[in-house]
Amino acid sequence: MSRYTAESTSEEVCRDLSDKIQGSRVLITGVTPGSIGGEAALQISRQAPALLVLAGRRIENLRLLEDAIRAGTPGANTRLLLLDLSSQESVRKAAEEVNALPQGIDVLINSAGTMATPYGVTKEGLELQFGTNHIGHFLFTNLILSKRLRHNTTKMKVVNVSSSGHKRGPVRFEDLGFEDGKCYDKWQAYGQSKTANMLFSVSLAEKLGPRGVKSFSLYPGRIVTGIGRHLSLEDWVKSGWKNKDGEIIHDPKLNWRTLSQGAATLIVAAYDLSIEGKQTPSSHSDTSIEFNGEPIESNGSYLVNNQIHDDDAAEYAVDPKNAERLWTVSEELVGQKFRY
Repeated sequence: MSRYTAESTSEEVCRDLSDKIQGSRVLITGVTPGSIGGEAALQISRQAPALLVLAGRRIENLRLLEDAIRAGTPGANTRLLLLDLSSQESVRKAAEEVNALPQGIDVLINSAGTMATPYGVTKEGLELQFGTNHIGHFLFTNLILSKRLRHNTTKMKVVNVSSSGHKRGPVRFEDLGFEDGKCYDKWQAYGQSKTANMLFSVSLAEKLGPRGVKSFSLYPGRIVTGIGRHLSLEDWVKSGWKNKDGEIIHDPKLNWRTLSQGAATLIVAAYDLSIEGKQTPSSHSDTSIEFNGEPIESNGSYLVNNQIHDDDAAEYAVDPKNAERLWTVSEELVGQKFRY
């Protein structure tokens, strides 16, 4: 069990885990200034990782974050990586760059994402949120893992940033694209993509756990960042985040976190060894997942507030059968099989 609580900050967690961060080679997607991924990158950079790869769609945003990192840590070894997760061509090109690094990476934090966007499609014609949040990361991660497998060096940590929003909907296997937008619901589409992030960790743990790969998904807490910049006041009100006057609803039950507190769970998932191995599930499970009170393997689990909380996951989001089905569908959508 992790020693950290919902109040723990990324500064505190990084200081405690500095010996694990030092010398690591970490890549974080979606690292715009003011984002959860950007905050995690900023704090990790202060603990002497051997390499910190900042990945995102816009070079200007990556440079802004790199400047902020080097202002506090002039000697930080950063590398910028252009990565548009809505384009499989871009994903493949970015993966080639990562695979060309002499020592590769050993920690991958998939933090990039889009939330409740108007209906749109990726360059391959997939519904935008599913195609970006899941398929882009699925392809990117597997291309990197495949290279490491060929060199028999698969010890690696993969962190997939999900959301409590996964409870808004399961993966719609019979209709991933909402009838090509005809019955599109932006929040259900977001939920589908966040459920997929969780199932991806379940699959990675099952398929590659024996080869040294650890994978966790997580909910960083409720935080207002740039991911919601396109939403109208009406959207925020319907989502339950704001009232009609545009004021944030600070209900403690909604698990509001600061940016630093939200980033802490990413860092715990990536570096805290206490969450690995066998874990005893919480006794206050409010889902129909049955653990029989026995310790379970934590690899593939879902974290909330720096602790493993599979009991706070919708059953469909941690179901191994759904995970396997999603893996097969994802392979079809990227036109490549990943057999481990």
